[in-house]
Amino acid sequence: MNKGSRKEGFSADTLFQTLFQSSPNAAVVTRVCDGTIMYVNDVFCSITGYLREEVIGKTTLELELYLNPSDRAHFLSKMLKDGILKPQYAELRRRDGSIYKAIVSAHSFWSENYEYVCCSIRDMSEQIRQNHEQSERDEKLQRLFNTMAQGIIYQDVNGRIVSANPAAERMLGLSSKQMEQRSSQSPEWKTIREDGSRLPASEHPSMIALRTGKPFGPYTLGVYNEAISDHIWLSVHATPLFREGEDKPYQVYVILTDVTKELKARRDYHLLFREMMDGFALHEIICDQNGNPIDYRYIAVNPAFEQMTGLKACDLIGRTVKEVLPETEQYWINSYGQVALTGVPITFQDYSVALDKYFNVTAYRPAPMQFACIVSDITQQIQYQKEKEQAQEQIKRLAHICDIAPSSILIFDMTGRILYSNDFASRLHGYSKEEMLSLSVHDLMIERDDNDFLESLRVIYEQGEIILNETACTRQKEPIPMLIYAKRTEWDNQTAILTIGTDLTQKTKAEKVLNESLEENRRILDNLQDGFFRADLEGNFLIINPRIVHMYGYDNIADMLSTNAKHMYVRQEDYTDLLNKLRLEGRVTSHNCKARRKDKTEFWVSMNVQYLRNDEGDIIGTEGLIRDITERRKLEQEVLKQHESLVASNLVLKKQRLEQSINAISKVVELRDVYTAGHQKRVKQLACQIGARLGFTQEEIVNLSYGALLHDIGKIYIASDILNKPGKITNLEYQILQTHAEYSYNIAREMDLPQVILTMVLQHHERLDGSGYPSKLKGDEIILESRILAVADVVEAMTSHRPYRPAMGIDAALREIEYGRGKKYDACVVDICISLFRDEGFSFSYDSVI
Repeated sequence: MNKGSRKEGFSADTLFQTLFQSSPNAAVVTRVCDGTIMYVNDVFCSITGYLREEVIGKTTLELELYLNPSDRAHFLSKMLKDGILKPQYAELRRRDGSIYKAIVSAHSFWSENYEYVCCSIRDMSEQIRQNHEQSERDEKLQRLFNTMAQGIIYQDVNGRIVSANPAAERMLGLSSKQMEQRSSQSPEWKTIREDGSRLPASEHPSMIALRTGKPFGPYTLGVYNEAISDHIWLSVHATPLFREGEDKPYQVYVILTDVTKELKARRDYHLLFREMMDGFALHEIICDQNGNPIDYRYIAVNPAFEQMTGLKACDLIGRTVKEVLPETEQYWINSYGQVALTGVPITFQDYSVALDKYFNVTAYRPAPMQFACIVSDITQQIQYQKEKEQAQEQIKRLAHICDIAPSSILIFDMTGRILYSNDFASRLHGYSKEEMLSLSVHDLMIERDDNDFLESLRVIYEQGEIILNETACTRQKEPIPMLIYAKRTEWDNQTAILTIGTDLTQKTKAEKVLNESLEENRRILDNLQDGFFRADLEGNFLIINPRIVHMYGYDNIADMLSTNAKHMYVRQEDYTDLLNKLRLEGRVTSHNCKARRKDKTEFWVSMNVQYLRNDEGDIIGTEGLIRDITERRKLEQEVLKQHESLVASNLVLKKQRLEQSINAISKVVELRDVYTAGHQKRVKQLACQIGARLGFTQEEIVNLSYGALLHDIGKIYIASDILNKPGKITNLEYQILQTHAEYSYNIAREMDLPQVILTMVLQHHERLDGSGYPSKLKGDEIILESRILAVADVVEAMTSHRPYRPAMGIDAALREIEYGRGKKYDACVVDICISLFRDEGFSFSYDSVI
């Protein structure tokens, strides 16, 4: 620095401040000796973010203004050497720590014996950012120019090519340098129009744009490409370029788009449009004021559409579907409307009522408010598919029917090899369906002569079908009797045999059981002491047993079958009365009347008759039992006479006489069934004990004892072979046995006994739940005395020996009534009975005292 400058005084403060503050750059003055900052301007505060008072008096090192402190030392060294710092780049730090790039310049000066440095700082951040952005833009434009798919050509005012991008080079088959040797007027281009005619150079889009000063295009033309030795098709758009202030273009900017493929596709499309097998139609949708589709108009149709619909293009183009086909359903319009309005394509199949055909339709939107359809007539396919589905469904149903059929279905060839087996046949023989197909029909039969098999095949082949009984076998060689229907058929284009076999195993067993049952029933009927009959609604006998033939004095069964039942009554009123009771109650018990034998003699009978019904429940006749009660009537009359004699002799001895009568009747029973007589005595013992504990009066206990002695008196009318049968009785025998309660009631009724005795005798087999007999009474319909007899009867019966079983013991008897307590038997009666045996030590007395 020169010393002259040291002597120069510091400029006036006003001038300095003005210059200092008006600087467009940040300015800072520092004292050289200690680096203290003396002055900063507003731009410095704005750039660095410091307040003036935060920096005055501090050094740049304390504020860490330099990112690299070595820059400060370098700048200071330059200053001490040259007295000035030319503009230098440096990275500086702001108050918030952010970094910015700046150009720093400085010069030194003296004032009041101190050397100072005035430093100017220009913030380059914004300029650097702008330069960077401009560089990026230039790179992007260049990259776009080089990489864009469209060709770009710049031509001068004479049409000569100035530059071209790579895409243009590829399209034209020339390098940029080669193209620079040509203009739009060069004949080498061999430019042609779409129709193939030559395009004059003056009509080239670039020349038109240069001539008119207006953009021109797009225009499609063909240019000869030497690389491929063929024309390529370009869509050309030319835009003239002007310099500022000039009205004549100095260049033209040309955009080339290769439309070779599109043009070929369009030509192919037109060819396809004319030749395609599917129908094609272009339409315009028509909407109402609310935007809802209401109709559509035909724009174009191809020949296939005409042939498919039977409608001519001349009758369709420009007209709406409702004008052409007014029967068109609205859903067609709605479906197409959605395509035209939303642009969402659809494919569907549907039936057109207007054309009476099925169509497969693909619809799409080629332009707003338009839709195009590709249509295929699938009427025959749909009909074929329906027929196929029906056939398949029939096959499935037939297969299902075959598999669920309760018969064996087999198909085998003429050698016997099995070709088909249904589920039933597989289960019947014990093989899987797969195993069956590996077998021969011989494997499923009990050994038989091959000649017989061949003979059967011959008959089937000649006659077409045959029915025969055969014995097949299971996998374990167990025999299976079968009825087989065999028929000649076709299977996979070969002659085969279809067999449908019915398993007769259950039928054979059922027939055996039925025959045995019929034989058993026949034996029962033949040995019944009662007559049995079954007749139709006209009174003609259908079935009768030998006993009824003998009873009515006929020679044989056939002789009596020829007689009508209505002629066998002495009084027709008795026959009419029986029918009336049947109509009202469905059954009649103990219908007593006089009957007529074949020889016209009369005798008394007691009849139990009920309706005969078929499986549907319809009444088809009557059946019943008839007993000759002539001797019984005499006995009853004799007993009644004795009773009346006793009553008339001495009313005081009524009770004794009554007991003697009852004992006498019991003796009659005892003569036929000693078990029954002893049973009645023991039932009396237990019943009277129960009655006493229920608070019965003496008279009520006497009545209870009479009822106990008489409750089984009706068994004198039951055949002894049923009463004393050692094995299980049949259902018919059980029904006969049940009649003893009514017979007991009828006998007691003739003895002028109190009604309560008659009732308890009739009801002693009724049960609380209605499961008893003869009237299936329930609950309070059964009097208390009958409930007592029911419990005493069961307990005594189970503890006593019977012809068909040994005595079961008192414990089993008490368990039985305990199990039925409240259900079948009166709960209070059961409790007293159990207490008598378990708590009071009661036991039956087996002496003969009543």
